Amino acid sequence: MIVLAWRSLVRRKLAILAALFSVVVGSSLVTATLLIASSQEQQGAASVTSWRFEAVDAVVKPPANVTLNSGLVLDLPSMPRLTGEQIDAIRNAPGVTAAALESPFPAYMIASDGAVTGDAFTRSWGHPWSTALADAASLSTGREPSRPGDVAVDESVATAAGIDVGDPVRVVLATGTEEFTVTGIVSRPGEQFEHALFFDGETAVRFGGAPVAALVSTTDIDALRKAVPGFQVLTGEARAGSLQLDLRQAELAGGSSQFLMVIAFLALAIAVFVISSTLTVSIGQRRRELAMLRIVGTRPRLIRRLVTWEAAIIGALGGVVGAGVGIALAELARQFFIAQGLMARGAVVSPEPTALSGGAAAAVLAALVAAWLPARRATRIAPLEALRESDNPSGATGRGRVVFGWVLLGTAVVCLAGAFALGGPVTTLGGTIALMLIVMAFPLLIGALVVLGSTLLRGVLAPLGGLLRRWFGGFVAERSIRSDLRRAAGVSVPLTLLVAVSAVLLFQDSANYQARSQVYADQVTADVVVTGGVQLGVPFSAVDALADVPGVAAASGSISSRLILDDPPTMRSNGTVTGVDPAGFDQVLDYEVVAGTWADFDEGSIAMSQIVADEKGWRIGDQVAFRYPDGTPGSALLSTIYRDPMGVSDTVLPLDTLTPHVLEPFASAIYVALDPGTGRGDALTAINGALSAAVPGAQATDRDEHLAQVAAQASGDNWIVLMVVVILGGYAGVSAINVLISSTMSRKREFALLRLAGARRPQVAGSLLVEALVVATTAAIAGTAIAAITMIGYGYLLTDTIWLPFVGPAFLAIVGCAYLAAFLGTLAPARTAMTADPLEGVRAW
Repeated sequence: MIVLAWRSLVRRKLAILAALFSVVVGSSLVTATLLIASSQEQQGAASVTSWRFEAVDAVVKPPANVTLNSGLVLDLPSMPRLTGEQIDAIRNAPGVTAAALESPFPAYMIASDGAVTGDAFTRSWGHPWSTALADAASLSTGREPSRPGDVAVDESVATAAGIDVGDPVRVVLATGTEEFTVTGIVSRPGEQFEHALFFDGETAVRFGGAPVAALVSTTDIDALRKAVPGFQVLTGEARAGSLQLDLRQAELAGGSSQFLMVIAFLALAIAVFVISSTLTVSIGQRRRELAMLRIVGTRPRLIRRLVTWEAAIIGALGGVVGAGVGIALAELARQFFIAQGLMARGAVVSPEPTALSGGAAAAVLAALVAAWLPARRATRIAPLEALRESDNPSGATGRGRVVFGWVLLGTAVVCLAGAFALGGPVTTLGGTIALMLIVMAFPLLIGALVVLGSTLLRGVLAPLGGLLRRWFGGFVAERSIRSDLRRAAGVSVPLTLLVAVSAVLLFQDSANYQARSQVYADQVTADVVVTGGVQLGVPFSAVDALADVPGVAAASGSISSRLILDDPPTMRSNGTVTGVDPAGFDQVLDYEVVAGTWADFDEGSIAMSQIVADEKGWRIGDQVAFRYPDGTPGSALLSTIYRDPMGVSDTVLPLDTLTPHVLEPFASAIYVALDPGTGRGDALTAINGALSAAVPGAQATDRDEHLAQVAAQASGDNWIVLMVVVILGGYAGVSAINVLISSTMSRKREFALLRLAGARRPQVAGSLLVEALVVATTAAIAGTAIAAITMIGYGYLLTDTIWLPFVGPAFLAIVGCAYLAAFLGTLAPARTAMTADPLEGVRAW
């Protein structure tokens, strides 16, 4: 049977190449995402830090996670710190000869041109000099910092800032800008992902606070572990992942694999539908061959085995080739993701056998699943009927197929109805379940369309038939579609996927952005907003710099992180937290109060969104227990409950309460309220003048301009979504072209008969153009309907109103690509198919 299947494939090179191409591309996408995801999981923390600490025996640090009441282990949002008792236990452990303390803090050098070194991709941190020694660093020139006014800098910092030994420099710290003298240039081994500045121990403690790790030299590792039970005592290669200062990079190392797995799942799902439509068209072209096999006595079971083995061979060949292509694709994707700041910079992709076999197995599985229905349909009718249908395909849809299609559609409707009944917002348990129902409804709608494709086309042709039959091209196109609805439906599936998947991805991103931006715009009432570099924040000293600026009525900064909310245990174990200054906060930001009042919000208090309060059962006056970002237990009196449906800020704490528990105490923004009657232009000039000297890199803009910048930055971040749309939508589009080419080239006899009947080539091409237009329009309508229904439900969960997050230009581009794919896949091969002599075409048949 395998030999027979192989010979059958060899005879139909063009059709098989189309299916093989779809399998190869699908397999390469799945393989690439699995390779990247597996590399992230294996490398973990080592891929986000340049610190190796090879000059010490062990790195001791508190556990970076906490065990919840449910038993789930949750990573802490910020690095925990060592207490005095813990430090003494480390130093007094048997065998310990030295224990240097690491107290990191954000510190940015100001270059000679006034620019601040460091950005969102390469942060700048201050460390005690002992940390450089533990990392086996050496001085290229100069001496080590030994006094409070000294600083030694990495070679990367010296190059970026244009400084040398002996130069006076300014360093931006969380507390403001201070002056230092460069005493040395430091060279560190390995690839550097950070701008490092080194200070004497006293200065590092003053700015960095309690240490986050101890760098220990010892002769007895076991005794050290016994001295600090429950702590992380990292030795050997594990020391390289011990200092994760860039939380964004750490998050990428731990969380980007989830995003990549979503891409892999989408690629696999699209591959199943695309390969199924390809094989449907391919088997449809073999009706006569399969009918003759039935006539000579071949049992249906053997024919199904033949088709199944053909699919297995295609899947195996495509899987092997796709796995090889996936390795190269994964490396290209790694370089691209790192360059765009969406993947840990030290990540390395290696050809893991599990990922490679997973990509190849996915291709075989997709091919087998996709071939099952066409193989079953090809053998379920009587032999003579099969022969008769090979020349005159039936347009009727099988009863079982219709029932199955309506079951899929009905299930999708039930899922959507359940989602609307549960309602939002998505941050609640009901909203989460509703979102899952909407996610389930999307593939069900796609599946229903695939199964009922012939019925849909028949419905589209019903009102168009009279119009199409008025001229030759339309008449031939309408008859051609009706004569083989399955072929036309198989061609429309990839085009429908192109429209539906692309539109949902783009509209989902637009929905999140529109809803969140509206919430943020409603909250910000400040006249002026001060921001720093991209994702760097602003030192809180900017608030002091604005105190004496004429026309400034109030200035308040905010900082963001996460709290652990585990008691009482619910589905929500953590939530976002915003730190604000209780004095003047309500003059620049407006959080709609549901219960309590902002007048009662002070030190020792906590404010909370209504969603979190209702889920936890907390009321005004309750004592709320939580853990700070670094894991320190805390509690506060609930003074205010406010409305925040998008979960932008689940809780609010006073700045002085939250700041000691975060590693980067920089304000995300400083919000400024002006006195009534103050000219905004003059105020902006005065504010920027005050900031330029005290807080380099900070920039003040009015509220409208700030919101526009946030909008531009948010919309600029959606390029990753656009890339996914290009990859997955492009895959569906190219596969559609392949299916169309295969389908068109198989119709040589039809074209030859039309030409023998007197039709000219332009007339035949015109009929194909109309046919492509009808199929593409059907796909565009169906894909748009599926995307619109899905996104209306998603928009309802976000805003509790019926709305569609529509992106006009992007949608027109998607539909235009669908039409372009249809025309290219039809007209280009048709020109080749019609170049032969008509008599030769009929004789070859």
